[in-house]
Amino acid sequence: MRWYAGVASSAPVGLDIQGGSTLAGPSDRPHALVAHKARLRISSPQGPAATPPVLELSGEFDLDTVPDIDRFLRRNLGPLYHQDHLVIDLAATTFVDSSFIAFLVRLLTDQRARRKELVLVRPVGQVRRVLALVGLPNVVPVFESVDEAVNTLVSGRLPAIPPAFSSASA
Repeated sequence: MRWYAGVASSAPVGLDIQGGSTLAGPSDRPHALVAHKARLRISSPQGPAATPPVLELSGEFDLDTVPDIDRFLRRNLGPLYHQDHLVIDLAATTFVDSSFIAFLVRLLTDQRARRKELVLVRPVGQVRRVLALVGLPNVVPVFESVDEAVNTLVSGRLPAIPPAFSSASA
C-alpha cells in the first residue's frame, strides 16, 4: 500500500527532482514533482494497520532539493505526520549535505515532540560517512534493514535504542 496525497493507494507515489526548478510530473502522477537529481517515494509495508510509512529516498539531497521535498511532504502527505513513527530508507541516496542533515534534525524534533520515532535505514557510502561525522546515529536509530526498523517500531520497544553504527558501509 502506498500513501498518495493523503489517501492510501496501490499506485506508485513519487517525487522526482531534476535541474533547479520544480515542474509538474506526467499526467498519470498529478502530485509528483520534477526538479533536481533525486526521488522520493512513500510506501507502507504490508502488515498491521499501525505499520509506519517508509520514505524511500534516492539520488542527491542538497540545498536545491531538500526544500522541494519538505514542501511536497507538507502539501501532499498530511497523513504521514499523523502516523506514530517514520522510517527513512537511504539505501539509494548517493549524496547529502548540511541542508539534508538540518532537515532530518527538524523532522526528528517534530517527531519527538509528538512522542514518535524517526528511524533511518541502510545509509551507504558518502551518506553513511556524513551521518557518522555529525553524530546523528547517536540520536536517531540507524538500522541495516527496513524490516528490522519496522519490527522495532511495531513491537513497542520504545524509545528505539540505536544499534551499533560504523561509518564503514555494512
